[in-house]
Amino acid sequence: MKPNLHPYILLMDQAAKKTVLRHFPYGLYAVTVAHDGDEHGMTANWLTQAAFEPPMVAVAIENTSKTIGMIRDAHHFAINLLRTGQRDLAGKLGRTSDQAPHKLKGIKTKPAPVSQTPVLADCLGWVECRVVATLPAGDHTLVLGEVVAAGVETDGKALTLEEAGFKYSG
Repeated sequence: MKPNLHPYILLMDQAAKKTVLRHFPYGLYAVTVAHDGDEHGMTANWLTQAAFEPPMVAVAIENTSKTIGMIRDAHHFAINLLRTGQRDLAGKLGRTSDQAPHKLKGIKTKPAPVSQTPVLADCLGWVECRVVATLPAGDHTLVLGEVVAAGVETDGKALTLEEAGFKYSG
């Protein structure tokens, strides 16, 4: 038995798990953050509203990403709702920081009102969040953010993982 694996994981039908998880409907979002003069963005899809009052969202961020450290240091981040037709933007932001160290370069942003976190000027809308808590979640970290500001940029439909043709699941 591999260390740190629960017995039920060894018995799991891996193909069934992957098939079912890939059928979960996911949106595509751009998480943006700024700290010490550095602005950064990444594509995320594991995101949900977590509370009405106060309004909160939760997003899963890979532990190896540049983003998680910046969010912890900045204590603020933004979630930008990508619209149909922004597959290329999602792909650009989905590259690793090693491949694309300045992912927001050439993308029109503006400062969010509370923390000055960059938000995408060409998206459906955005929420600016204050970090409330982080929780280890295996190879990701769950970030719980209280929504402190929001903006609507344009009308349209949200981009989905399925529409983009991306696959990101176990």
